[in-house]
Amino acid sequence: MEKFLELSTEIKIKIFSILIGCFLVSIGYISNDVGVLGNSILLSVIFIFGVFSIFEYKKYREFKEMEEKFPIFLRDLTEALNSGMSLPKAISTVTKYDYGTLSKEIKWMANQISWHIPINRVLDRFSSRMKKSKKISTAVKILKEAYNSGGNTVAVLTSLSESFETLEQLEKDRRSMLNQYVVMIYAISIIFLVVVIMIQRLLIPILSNPQLTSIALSNPCANCVGISCQICDLYRYVAFSLFGAKEDNFYYISLFFFLSLIQAIFAGIVAGEIAEGSPRAGVKHSIILASIIVGAFLMIYKIGIIGV
Repeated sequence: MEKFLELSTEIKIKIFSILIGCFLVSIGYISNDVGVLGNSILLSVIFIFGVFSIFEYKKYREFKEMEEKFPIFLRDLTEALNSGMSLPKAISTVTKYDYGTLSKEIKWMANQISWHIPINRVLDRFSSRMKKSKKISTAVKILKEAYNSGGNTVAVLTSLSESFETLEQLEKDRRSMLNQYVVMIYAISIIFLVVVIMIQRLLIPILSNPQLTSIALSNPCANCVGISCQICDLYRYVAFSLFGAKEDNFYYISLFFFLSLIQAIFAGIVAGEIAEGSPRAGVKHSIILASIIVGAFLMIYKIGIIGV
């Protein structure tokens, strides 16, 4: 119990999310209803994935903020060195400034320096903690090499600061240029939903005509066997509980709903990769697109555009 209490809040929440997911699956298993079991598995996976994704995106945003504040830290460090301070003293001095999420890392370095830990080891540890940000990690390694070689540390810091600012500006320009493609991804998700509606409204009724004996479509859930029946039970449960669908049309409603939802989630991940260069940044886009799809499906079913 004491070890559990010593864990970070993030780890505790992740553990609780897994336990809640297991609890939901257990309820589904005890119910002896395949539909309930399938739905509980789906809910538990979505819940656990959502919790883990939120923490990953939070970490991503923290590192992005650190990268934005790092050039300011380098400039302040340069000014401190210009005043005649040593590098360890300069790091301890700049802790009084606010660098957002980067401040706690700088204070962490200053604390180690106050414990008389060698500056090389402090920089190595800082570089290791910043390994998820290649730019910061590389800059710290360059700073360490300049300090050890006895070179012009001030000139190196000035160059690093300018390079960082240039890279950040290029990154902003890249995001600005690629935002149009993010808009296109959102538009594609909406178009996909429109195509699904057209297929359900026009193509499915035509191909389901019994007179088309050679190519006529039929509901595969009407004569399911084995594991396919479990999938059909899941489709039936989702269609009934979410849309209130009728028995004769639940299959295509659930099928198209899941297709649209999966497309939205992966489109969001791609949007994050394009806009911010990281799939983890796509979590917010996936949540937005998935919410749009769920809301749109509920609305178009209620007004009778689909599922009739």
